[in-house]
Formats: sequence, structure tokens, C-alpha cells
Amino acid sequence: MAKLATITQLSPTMKEGVFVEWMKKEGESVKPGDVIAAIETDKAVMDLEAFDSGTLLKQLAKKGDKLLVGAPVAVIGQPGEDFTALVAGAVKAAPATAPAPPAAAEKEPPAPVTVTEPAAGAVQAKPTAPPPTANADAGRIKASPLAKKIASQGGIDLKNVSGSGPQGRIVSRDLQNPPAMRSNAAAGVRLANSKIAMTPMRQTIAARLTESKQTVPHFYLSRTVNLTALLHLRADINAGLEKLNATGGGGHLPKKVSINDFVIAAVAAALRGHPALMRQFAGDHFVQLANIDVGFAVSIEDGLITPVIRNADQLTLFEIAATSADLAARARARKLKPEEYTGGAFTISNLGMLGITSFQAIINAPEAAILAVGASERRAIEGEGGAIKFADMLSLNLACDHRVVDGAAGAAFLADLAVYFENPGVIR
Repeated sequence: MAKLATITQLSPTMKEGVFVEWMKKEGESVKPGDVIAAIETDKAVMDLEAFDSGTLLKQLAKKGDKLLVGAPVAVIGQPGEDFTALVAGAVKAAPATAPAPPAAAEKEPPAPVTVTEPAAGAVQAKPTAPPPTANADAGRIKASPLAKKIASQGGIDLKNVSGSGPQGRIVSRDLQNPPAMRSNAAAGVRLANSKIAMTPMRQTIAARLTESKQTVPHFYLSRTVNLTALLHLRADINAGLEKLNATGGGGHLPKKVSINDFVIAAVAAALRGHPALMRQFAGDHFVQLANIDVGFAVSIEDGLITPVIRNADQLTLFEIAATSADLAARARARKLKPEEYTGGAFTISNLGMLGITSFQAIINAPEAAILAVGASERRAIEGEGGAIKFADMLSLNLACDHRVVDGAAGAAFLADLAVYFENPGVIR
């Protein structure tokens, strides 16, 4: 008997997903556990598995469709079965696609495309189409699903866009000012504004951060620490790792240790003595978390995600480095499992690699605090005997939920954290 394959909830916060591609063709055999399609959720591109055995009789979704959880995507049954009534009943029972907002074009026309008048005696330039790029090799366009969607909505020919992603792949940032727009601007053409659909991930980020900022009473504490000793230790460690990897003796070790790995290790060690920062507000009581699971923000295309290192205080610096590198790589590939980015106890947001020296972050609710880390700066400080010396100074900004953490508790945590940063040899 034919059955419907439907969109399942592939992440804890997922309400809808965008159909990316089919992994099985019509007429192919499937069994429970087989991956039949890829779905973009609010966090990652996830595999949609079959729950029934049989033949994939009909594909009901296509690339780019926005589908609610529970929407039918395929019919699985035996060849020759009549599934017309099955599909009609499912479509009637629930909408297959997420409701779209009212079209603005119904109330007001789109802004017209106008051309500015050239000055007297001036020669008006004619827009010329840019030459095709290497991305159009052999007629195949390498682009992310989001980039293809933006291009389709904006009428952009991807053959004229250079990709900045891996192997020249076009990603969404490449379409912020595509060549067609640049050539039109040079010719004096004024273009109409266009709509860019929010991805499920962007919608979730907007909703969660708005809720956190509006409902969680934030307060902020800042402290500057001397990072000189840590930078020297990191340089020595990485020099040794490079030598071991060159001889083949470092196969069990990470290729290098990042500043963020030290930050994760120091935070995990400091949290052991500060249980107040390991609590979550739950109305009339607190939830005291037992495990020091530290999340770290990773920027990905059109958003960010926070992989979590479980029991970070029980790992060595090398284990943290290997784990964080693996999680970050799979986060950027949109391959994390829900259990790898949910249920953290404390989050670190580090923008130092982007040259930001100081910033304040929004708490990743229901956690009680988040640490914002910037780039170190070479500054003149007073040394022994009043002598002036130079040191690498780092600004740490801690945001706390005032319902859970008081100022003194947050300050005490930062004080201990500073000891770990300035004496990195005590970090295990």
C-alpha cells in the first residue's frame, strides 16, 4: 500500500525547511533509513530519510520549495499502485508549503527602473554585459542553493558572477553587488530595490536574538588581560606541532592550536569554580547544569551556528583543538547533527580573527552568560620599577543574565579567567 514520505522535524527549532535536492530518483527502490532528499533547516542541510520500504513512485517537491514540517514530499509504494487519492487527501489536509507574506506588489507597484539624464554634451555610456567567468565552465554553474535562490528572485545570470567559495563556488555574498549591477551603475542606470527571502536559519537567528535581548536583562562586564605569555606559549606549541607533523610523528595531534582553543580551555577551567554561571533561569527556580559544555560561535554562509564541546573541562588543550577544528569544519559544511549544536552551558563569541578589538554579544538563551573576545593589541604598559614596556593586551566582555548572575559573581569569574590567560601554563 502506497504511503507518503513527509518532512520530519530535523532540528529542535525547525518549523519549515527548504527543499535542496533529491537523493533518490523516481522508480528507485528505498528502504527505512535510506536518504531520499536533502532539506535546508534553520541550522544545517540535513538528510531526509525514508521510513517505509518500496519504490519511490512520485516526487512531490522540487528544489527551492519551502515546506512545513509534515508536508508530503514523495510517495513510496509498489509499482503500478494508484496513489492519486492519497496525494489529494494529504494536500487538502495540510498546506504543502509555508504561507507566504502578502505580496507587496498587490498594494503598490515596484519602483520603476529609470535612467538619469546625461549632462549636456556628455556621451551616454551603454551598459555592457560582463564576460562570462570561469564558473560557467562546461555550462555547469557551481553555486550554493541560497545563491541560486537569490539569483532567481533578482533575475541575475550566474554565468556573469565570479564565485568566492571553495573551487570558485558562488555563495550569497557574491550576489550583494553582482557585475550586472556594477555595469549598470557605471552607466547611470538606477535599479529597483528587490526582495531577498530570509533563509530558515536567518529567521531563527532573528527570532531567538530578538527574544533574548527583549526578555533577558543583560548587563556587561569588561576586563583587559595581558596575553603576551599565552601568545609565546602558543607559538612554541605550534612550532613543535609543525616539526612533528613534518616527520610524521604528529598523526595523533592537531595541526595547530588556535587562540580560540586556549580561550575554550581557559573558560572551561574557570567555570569549574563558578557554578553561578552554569545556571539557567526557569521561572520560579534555577536549573544548575552539571556538565561544562562550552559552545563557540562559527560564522557560516548567511548566518552563524554554535557547535558545543561536551565536558570541555575534562579535555586537554590538544583534544579541544582537534574537536573544535572538526566541529567548525562540519558547521561550515552544514553537516552538524542537532545534538552537536544544542544544549550548551556557556558560549564564546570570538571576532578577534576579523580585527575587532572589543564588542558585546547577546546571550544565547537559556544560558546565563556569553563571553565576547576580540583581537589583542600591542600597548605600552608600566613594568617593574616604573619602566615602560610593550605587551599584547586583550579585552574580554562578559554579558550576564541579571536574573541568574550578579555583578560580583561575574567579576569573580573574569578575575579567575584572567589568571588562566596570563598564566597559560596552568591550563591543562
